[in-house]
Amino acid sequence: MTTLIFSHVLKPRFYPTYSSATFLTSKYLKHKNLTNINFQSISHILHKPFTSQREQLKGWRKYALQFRSKPTTYIISFAVLHELTAIVPIPIIYVFLSKTNIEIPFPQQALDEGNKFINRIVIYYGYSPFENGSRKLLNFATSYAIVKALMPVRIAACVAMTPWVAEKVIGPFNSVFKRIVARK
Repeated sequence: MTTLIFSHVLKPRFYPTYSSATFLTSKYLKHKNLTNINFQSISHILHKPFTSQREQLKGWRKYALQFRSKPTTYIISFAVLHELTAIVPIPIIYVFLSKTNIEIPFPQQALDEGNKFINRIVIYYGYSPFENGSRKLLNFATSYAIVKALMPVRIAACVAMTPWVAEKVIGPFNSVFKRIVARK
């Protein structure tokens, strides 16, 4: 008895929309003596267009539906955004640290040993070595660490921007690419 009383609580909030064709099974039609209906003439009425179903969905469900229809476009756009948010901030943070002369607390002895090690590699490849006490490598390592520490923020931003980039950038590029390939 309690299941009947509280059954409305256990029902999920979102019900998928079904067209009327879902309920027109052959068993139902035989039961109602409707076996002589020509379904080809009313098929356009029974099936709702894809866009009207998308308009009914709200929030993340709309994007999930778009992802199901074009998964490759969405995966590519997320990957591009993820790499852009990883690469672009490193030089920006490095320049900011270099121009503002922010002193990062780091032992000078460890910094000198690190510069000595990197100088051997730099000289081996034919570049000029770093000065003694140079903080360039420390600024670079710090900017890299800051970008890595911001990983959750970067992923959230990529997820938020993925639908727009997939529809406005990657999708049109993909359709142009398909047209070029189809011509050949």
